[in-house]
Amino acid sequence: MSVINTLRRQSFWALDFLKGSQITKRVNDLAFILENYQDPKSVNLRTFRLENLIKHATETVPFYMALGDVRALSDFPIINKNLIRDNFDTFRSSEFNGATLFSKYTSGSTGTPFRIYHDKNKKLQNTADTLYFARKAGFELGHKLVYLRHWDQYNRKNKLAAFVQNILMHSVADLKDQQIASLIQKITADKSPKAMLSYASALTTICNYLTKIGSKPIDANMRSIMAMSEYLSPDIKEQLRYYFGVEGLSRYSNVENGIIAQQFPGSPIFHINWASYKVEILELNSDKPAAIGKPGRIVITDLFNYSMPLIRYDTGDIGYLKNDDPFNGAPYLKHVEGRKMDMIYNTKGELITSYITYHLLKYDKIKQFQLIQEDHKTYIIKLNVYDDFDQQNYIIDEFKTHLGEDANIKVIYVNDIPLLHSGKRKLVINKVNSM
Repeated sequence: MSVINTLRRQSFWALDFLKGSQITKRVNDLAFILENYQDPKSVNLRTFRLENLIKHATETVPFYMALGDVRALSDFPIINKNLIRDNFDTFRSSEFNGATLFSKYTSGSTGTPFRIYHDKNKKLQNTADTLYFARKAGFELGHKLVYLRHWDQYNRKNKLAAFVQNILMHSVADLKDQQIASLIQKITADKSPKAMLSYASALTTICNYLTKIGSKPIDANMRSIMAMSEYLSPDIKEQLRYYFGVEGLSRYSNVENGIIAQQFPGSPIFHINWASYKVEILELNSDKPAAIGKPGRIVITDLFNYSMPLIRYDTGDIGYLKNDDPFNGAPYLKHVEGRKMDMIYNTKGELITSYITYHLLKYDKIKQFQLIQEDHKTYIIKLNVYDDFDQQNYIIDEFKTHLGEDANIKVIYVNDIPLLHSGKRKLVINKVNSM
């Protein structure tokens, strides 16, 4: 590591020491709780934090105060973005009136803005979460971070901040062939250790470009590649390993909370951040716990945001809970799907995984793709392809084996799949209101 990168790392921890080692203590706390999940002390800490949060919320937050005598987590109603947006002030704790708070904004996948406040304690916890899980993925403070995302006035860093944090900001809107070539040139010219954080769809676009040009492995001194917000398919994982020499990992997180779960090297499962959240998987159409291994709504309780407590918050995402994480013996997420509104049904009305779209990744002449369910038996596959693409019939036949032999599948060719307001590309859209 270069001298300046070492200085960045040492300066961060020195400053934390002068402030009472707040982040160091939190990282150590995370490590103990997550790596000793079944230890009585770990269990007691998680229980203590949940009970304290409930007590605080029912005594200082109007929405929860109005519920009356609620004590157990199961007594609380399920909340979501729309409910919070429509009753914003009632979710704010009176204890933080006049306090310095930190706004978090997201447009998510719907394009409808959503805002929430974090207090200082929550901000510190998110920093500790980021450092712990990044280290598990191979990233260390001081490494250059190649950060591909949607950059706007809320999250763009100024030049000084980007230099101090050693971040190379690249917009996911700038991923045409020439722009990808320029990005590759930048990261190969810089020989320092680096990591890449990106939406999975952007990593897919980069891999498709490298495959098209017949690229050899790239000497970029890459130590970690992390996909946020979207699932990274096994095919793209392998391509990333070939081109950059490291395994691509998926992280499940959102703006309003933080890092909820993440894959570790050599492990395809999502290890849940039980130190910062209580995670429940509820049935798709009821508030009962989903059976182990069955798809359900991911509902989380944030243990650290006291300024705007989110208790039993429906993230809108779908997950599959399993027991006995080999890392720590805890329950874990075997899969994380997209939002419930974007789940796909076959022609029999049966819910199937949206991962079927990743079958398209083996066709190397496809730049971008999107699957749309128009009605019970009609599906559209939008493709942005290279000129010599001729595999339409193979794709239709393959997708009929997943959707049903009576599926009406249309392939439409487009010049681009537009980005959402969030900067992500929607791979699956379901236009059927009810099945």
